[in-house]
Amino acid sequence: MHLLSYAVAVSVLIYSPNYLAKSIEQQSLDFGTLVIPSNTNTSSVIIKADGDINTLGNIYVLEKGRPAELLLTDFPANTSLTMNLVNTATVQHNTQGSSSAEFEVRLNGLSNKSVTTDDFGEAKVFIGGTLITKPSSKSYSDGDYSSTTNLEISIDY
Repeated sequence: MHLLSYAVAVSVLIYSPNYLAKSIEQQSLDFGTLVIPSNTNTSSVIIKADGDINTLGNIYVLEKGRPAELLLTDFPANTSLTMNLVNTATVQHNTQGSSSAEFEVRLNGLSNKSVTTDDFGEAKVFIGGTLITKPSSKSYSDGDYSSTTNLEISIDY
């Protein structure tokens, strides 16, 4: 039995009429602690933006993860924002010089395509992801894994 814990720090590049708008990561996308008994088939863990977790294949969740939480700031107060992904983000992960198997992480998208800012011009957005194992003769090394990726979002208001 192999235990794997994986978190992805997500930085967001915002395309918006307000070039001063920014995002602040409140928490990383976290897949929790996973058990992968063998690596013979493709398996996956899906963390939805609303926090629901699904698994497919030969992978088990020992400790639940959570979606990434971003705080969008510097927008006009009480304004509806419409968001669209400019591109998707995929992270390939293998531990350099290790005998550990590889896996892939994809960001699934936003919790809402539209949010309304509060009185301070801020809005929270949640981003889910999918961790996908790659079948191989290698197993996964026990340990904590992490990476950082960029996500581009266009925002209209």
